[in-house]
Amino acid sequence: MKGAALLERQWRDGGPLATALRPLGAITCALAGWRRRHAHGHPAVLPSIVVGNLPVGGSGKTPLVMAIAAELAVRGWRPAIVSRGYGAHPPHHPYAVQPGDPPRRAGDEPLLLRQVAPVYLSPRRLPGIAAAAADGATVAVLDDGFQHLALQARVQLLVFSGARPLGNGRCLPAGPLREPLTAMAAADALLVDAAADEALSAMGTPRRFRFRIVPIDLALVRDPAIRQPLSGLQGRAVSALSGIARPERFAALLASLGARVHSHFFADHHSFSAKDLADHPRPIVMTAKDAVKCRAIAGPDDWFLRIRAELETPFWDWLAQRLP
Repeated sequence: MKGAALLERQWRDGGPLATALRPLGAITCALAGWRRRHAHGHPAVLPSIVVGNLPVGGSGKTPLVMAIAAELAVRGWRPAIVSRGYGAHPPHHPYAVQPGDPPRRAGDEPLLLRQVAPVYLSPRRLPGIAAAAADGATVAVLDDGFQHLALQARVQLLVFSGARPLGNGRCLPAGPLREPLTAMAAADALLVDAAADEALSAMGTPRRFRFRIVPIDLALVRDPAIRQPLSGLQGRAVSALSGIARPERFAALLASLGARVHSHFFADHHSFSAKDLADHPRPIVMTAKDAVKCRAIAGPDDWFLRIRAELETPFWDWLAQRLP
């Protein structure tokens, strides 16, 4: 097992490597706690909703950001999404992502998010929110940013998923946490899937709202307007390609839909080449995040799984009360 994969497993289950790193993890927790206690953030020019994480890695945050922005638009707001733009190389900051931007310029997640709302790349979130306001946005949804303490957000949300949502409960590099568990108290609410809700039920947490990830259909990578129903996966052998933080969840989802899955995992935010796709039998099925990077190199039997996040009705009522 490679070092990174070994460490990630021990972040979840514990082990000698994670134990050896506990002194460094304690330093991370202490520094993060001190930083949060002494932070003096500033309100933005728009009401802002942070959708963030305590642990590193995938938790369903991206589809939740999309769902929140889409619902706000239905309710009469003009949402904009502000992202740090991990892996992006825009010409300047803040940068308004354009639909035709190459992935290297805009990043994979921002291009996906741009399908539901304008997206602004800005490592410093306040200028990004100001740029969105100047273009007519009335509310900002932040893709990540719980640790961006320069901002006083109107609503702070933390996302947790899976049966071990806190891993081994330790801070980096001994565990997956960016901050100590005490930082959870700074959130206004937690967004949790069913497994995380059960795992956190014994803890004194902020209010929890459940979400679920719902598969919709398959779309052709090079022409997303072409679709096929999920029933086409029943009993079918597929090559599952994924460059996301927790690829095993993607493979498990395809298997739950009846596919016979042959998984091929790449590093998170992997920049796919034509060779990456050519080496695998068809059909290929990938995530929507990976598909935005593969449109120009995809073949006629390369598909991506469309999904959406669904939040329980009480969440939307709660959120409406928090926004002016």
